[in-house]
Amino acid sequence: MAADNNLYSYARQDLREMEDSGIGTKNKVNVVVLFDGGGETRYYSLQEGKVLDIWSGTTNLNTGNRETLAAFIRFVRERYPARRYALILWNHGAGWRNPVKGVCWDDSAGENYLTLSELAYALQEGGVRFNLIGMDACLMAMVEVAYEIRNYGDILVASQASEPADGWDYKRLFRRLAQSPTMSPTALAQEIVKSYFSYYGGGSLTLSVIRLSRVGALAQAISGLAQWFLRSGKDFPALSDRAVSPDSPYVDEELGYADIENFVRFLKKANDRYLKDRELKSALTKVQTKLKSTIIYNRASGRYLGAKGLSIHLPYLPYYADSCPSSGASGYYDLAFARDTQWDEFLDWLCE
Repeated sequence: MAADNNLYSYARQDLREMEDSGIGTKNKVNVVVLFDGGGETRYYSLQEGKVLDIWSGTTNLNTGNRETLAAFIRFVRERYPARRYALILWNHGAGWRNPVKGVCWDDSAGENYLTLSELAYALQEGGVRFNLIGMDACLMAMVEVAYEIRNYGDILVASQASEPADGWDYKRLFRRLAQSPTMSPTALAQEIVKSYFSYYGGGSLTLSVIRLSRVGALAQAISGLAQWFLRSGKDFPALSDRAVSPDSPYVDEELGYADIENFVRFLKKANDRYLKDRELKSALTKVQTKLKSTIIYNRASGRYLGAKGLSIHLPYLPYYADSCPSSGASGYYDLAFARDTQWDEFLDWLCE
């Protein structure tokens, strides 16, 4: 829980929710919390409905430092060995964006945060392959995020949109886990989504359950779509018109985050109207097929009602051209997704 920032009061509230859940060692579940905020860093263990202080650092640790997360994972692995492991990152989030926020913001460390590559490093050094990785943070359900951490977990739970400051419902979630400690990671992930939507009872929300083992195949399908545009060099009106279309697929226009499924559907309609290209249609269908096998479960409401589970960076032109990798969003080139696919080349071509 990276609460050394403006979310401190919400972190304390969520910690009380965990305590009120009654979860503890008698339930065959260990919940261990690294809590950073209020000028100090502590490790807590939830035991029989109580939050016990098990380690207090002599300094205020920086949660934006990859070594902090890696050391915490190793501590839990060594002291609380388990058959299954889940990791939840609680804080601000901004998808892949660098240097906007990253994830696990720490204001006292000069607004430091974990970039995706630093997060991947921490997961590797921690030495645990997680059955579930949760992002109780904004905008993290992106293919770029999932691809970066695909080798360190089985399931990712994250939101395509911004989350309310209070985040997930830990009281109901941990109570359900205490009642069914042997539930599968998929069942736990779905419970996270259900409890989240029940807690808020309305508004504009998204939350997705993503199968990380399928993200590689999805990335290659997306790369194949990018290659079609680069190879054909066709002037495709739909690509420039999409920003003002009533069918716009955007989850966040300013950051340039588009829902993959809705973007593909938009292109399919445009292809039927403009080009009628069979190869493009095949590439789009392949993306849809791989996406379907990647998204285990998702829910969306309010203005995000049409969100289908996973976003991708797609600069919202012509208004936010600085979101293009070649002009202001240079950190995109550093992503594993950009290195392993031709999506960044497609974005540069699109932004010309």
